Formats: sequence, structure tokens, C-alpha cells
Amino acid sequence: MSNVDARQQALAVRDAFEFEPTSLVSYQSTGKVIALGDDDVLAKRSELPAALDISLVSTAAGVIKIDGYLGAYVVSVTDQHDNQVVYQGDAILDLNEAPLLTREMLPPGYFHVPPGAWGKHDLAAELADLPGEFEKPKYFDYDASICAHGVNGKIACRQCIDACTAEAIQSLVDRIEVNPYLCQGGGSCTTVCPSGAIRYLYPGLRDNGKRLRDMLKAYHEQGGELPIILFHSESYSPEMYLQHYDNVLPLEVEELGSVGMELCLSALAYGAMQVVLHVDPEVPRSSQDNLGAQVEWVQALLVGLGLDRLSISLCSHDAALPEIETTHVVDNAIHDMPPGKRNAIYQALDHLVGKLKPTVDRIELPASAPFGEAVIDAEKCTLCMACVGSCPGKALQDGSNREIPEVFFIESNCLQCGACVQTCPEDAITLNPRLLFDQETRNRSRPLNSDTPFACISCGKPFAPTSVINKMQEKLKDHHMFGSERALDRLKMCDNCRVVDIVQDPEAMGGQFDPQKGFRQ
Repeated sequence: MSNVDARQQALAVRDAFEFEPTSLVSYQSTGKVIALGDDDVLAKRSELPAALDISLVSTAAGVIKIDGYLGAYVVSVTDQHDNQVVYQGDAILDLNEAPLLTREMLPPGYFHVPPGAWGKHDLAAELADLPGEFEKPKYFDYDASICAHGVNGKIACRQCIDACTAEAIQSLVDRIEVNPYLCQGGGSCTTVCPSGAIRYLYPGLRDNGKRLRDMLKAYHEQGGELPIILFHSESYSPEMYLQHYDNVLPLEVEELGSVGMELCLSALAYGAMQVVLHVDPEVPRSSQDNLGAQVEWVQALLVGLGLDRLSISLCSHDAALPEIETTHVVDNAIHDMPPGKRNAIYQALDHLVGKLKPTVDRIELPASAPFGEAVIDAEKCTLCMACVGSCPGKALQDGSNREIPEVFFIESNCLQCGACVQTCPEDAITLNPRLLFDQETRNRSRPLNSDTPFACISCGKPFAPTSVINKMQEKLKDHHMFGSERALDRLKMCDNCRVVDIVQDPEAMGGQFDPQKGFRQ
């Protein structure tokens, strides 16, 4: 059977796949419109199509601020005297030459129609359809427990916030919050998230993986050879590629930005020769940049595996597909796609490593990659364990339940988020982005730094790393509270013995020092 016939069978499998449904987000609109423009434009109100209810707001009246979405817009106008007027409506009709909102993905119910486009835009029909109830899928799911955004009051990772083309994500310091009414399913947030805390929900990763696997399986079973997976957005028709390449299998996604490297690597594991992401003019510029960064690190990974770096690549609009020198196709993996991003990447990687048997055991990656190791400078580290408490991926772990104070590290858990670097008071930690090919080595706990425990000079009980005690002695030796040798020696005591010694010290208890207040009287 020819590639064309095999492709026909594969596309039939693709089209018959049923996605797991998701919850819906509902909008309520009465059709009230807020029109924004300068006085000359608003004077031409009669040329605009009729609306159920329209409020005219001049942009010359002051500073304009727009918040909200379909059914819940709020426009505030602040004049030069700080007087403010607030308008509420269901939709925004922006009549300015340049839109007042500059987001790449505008919220639902926001219409930008400059005067020159009044005759070309089907505005009357859109305004007439405004009243009613509207629904869209909830595109995302968020697991705060594995989010690397905020640690101990500090922002460690804000990649999803910076990537969101709809500006639907905000920081709550210790976590993020996604506004489901602003979210338009752009998907870039899920692509850049290092932990998989925020994931694309409709369609989900598991469904996308099953559809991809089943389509490639059908293609191979029908005798098809060297399949190329072409991801493209729903606004683009891949007919040109179908005509020029008999081995292209197009896979439509609502937003190209949602196609992460977990899906691309899995496509190779499921038997694709090549994966191409087609970037049409509708793909937001920031989404293109994020995809470019992802492709950069995954191509470094491909080289380490012994594959052509263009086995996964971006393709500009209607351009010829990138040619690859090696046309190696691995035996099809049969596993289901796991729902977690990192698990999906590791699962695909382990299958490819097992089949390709690369000559290297690791690959160095660009700084944007979410995999790598943390390196501790033993000369600086005091084993205070601040890094352990800050690590959202549980890559850094406390060995204090052992006799020797130690910090342990599990490389497969490291997100390269930088939380440990920001938290370390001694600037003792650096990150090294890389990916280990051996699964056992990647998952094994290994010590990064250790120290001998310091024994209390009074009772002999070990209570802290020796390096911590030495550093405290050095830093506090000239402090007025530790002016005497006895006071300085208290730093070498455990908590209980330290209190006992303060009570028994005539100098400390004779008005020179109040242990309850912690300062000289």
C-alpha cells in the first residue's frame, strides 16, 4: 500500500478520536456596549450599527483603564484632577486607530474596529449576537503543590505569567492564579512551565498522546513509511503539504503554543521520523519565541541521541519542510501518554535511549531547559538547609535524619527554576542545565555536601553542622552581646544548655543582658 493510502487510514483514525470532555466557562451578556474613541469619531455615532445599549466614552476625557471580559467590562476614566468616572458594560467597541489594549490575545467581547474598517467589518452582526449566554472550554488545570512560582515570599519562576498572551495569569506571591474568563487557551503557559503545574486541559496531554500514537500505529500497519507529523493551528489548512508530501500526517491543534516538547518527543517515540510545527501568521509572536526556545534545547537533546537536530523543528508559513539527513525511525512505543509533562518527556526519552543507544550518557542543554543539576560550593555552604525548604520539585533533600548533616539531590526532580539559588544565604549554589540519559542515575539520590556534626560543649549532644558553628563564631565575635569568652562559647551549646548557662552567668543575669528581650538594658 502507498504512503497516500496509509495516510488516508491514519487520518481516519485521527478524526474518529474522541477527546475527554472538560468543564465549561460561562459568560452572561445583556448586549450593553461601551464605545471608546476620540470626539470626532464618536460624533459619527450614527454611522455605527445599532446596538441594544451603547455608551460613548471619549478618550480625550482622561486616562482610560479597561478591565474585564465579555459580560463584565469596567472602564474607568480619570481626568487631570484625579476625578474618576466608571462605566460598566458587556462589550468594548474600540474605535481608535491603535487598540487601547495591546495584548496579543484580546479578551472575549473586545472589538477593535478603527473608522477605516467600519465598512469592511461585519460589526452589525457581531453586536446583534452579543446578548445571551456563551460558553467555552476551561483550557487549563493548575496544581499549586508542584508550582515553582513562589518560595518563602520570593518569586522564583514567572515563566507562565510572561508567556501568557491573554494576560490571564497573575502572581499571588506563593502561587499563581489564572483567570478562566480571560484565558483563551493560547497554551504557551503550559509549554514553558518547568514542573507541569499548569497543564493544557482541552485537549489534555493524555488524549493528544493517544491520538498521536493511534494515528502513527495505523499508518505503519498500512505500510506507510517515514511519517512526518505536522502540527498546525486550527486556522490553517495544510492542503499544500498534503499535495507535496505523501508522508505528512497533519495534526490540528487549537493553538500551536500548546504543543510542548513532551508531545514532540513522544511523536518520535511513537514512530514518527520527523516532527514539524507550522508557524502561520496567526500564531502570536511571543508564542513563536517560546516555541523557539523549546526547540533549541530539544534539538541539543536530539543531537545527543544521535538523531538529526531537525527531527523536531519549526517551519515558517507555507515554507518547504526542513530536510533531515538521517531518516531513522525507532520501533513504535506502545505506552499510554502519562498526564504529567515531565513524566511524558522522561518516558519518551527512555524509549528513544533504549532503541537508539547513544554513545554519550548526557547532554548539556541551554539555560532555558527545565532539566539539570544543582552544584553546591562546599567552601561556602553551611548546610543551613534553606535550599531544601525552598525546592518545589523536591530535588534537594535533607539528610538530617542521618548521623552526618548532608544535602542530597535527585536530578530527575530538578526544575532549574532557581529557587535554591535565590534562597541560599551564602550564594553557594549554581545550576547546570543538562539531561542524563540513564534513568537509574537520573533518579538516584546522591549527596551534594556533608559536614561533621558539632557536639554541644556542655552535654556532648550533636546539634548543628560544624561549618554553621564556625561561621556564627566568626560573624558574632565582635558583637556586644558576645563580648566575653563565656558568652561566645554559648554559640557552641545546644538550645537547652545555652539557656541554662545564661541563667547561671552572673554577668548575663546581673542587668547586663535580659534573655527574654535579647538585648542589653
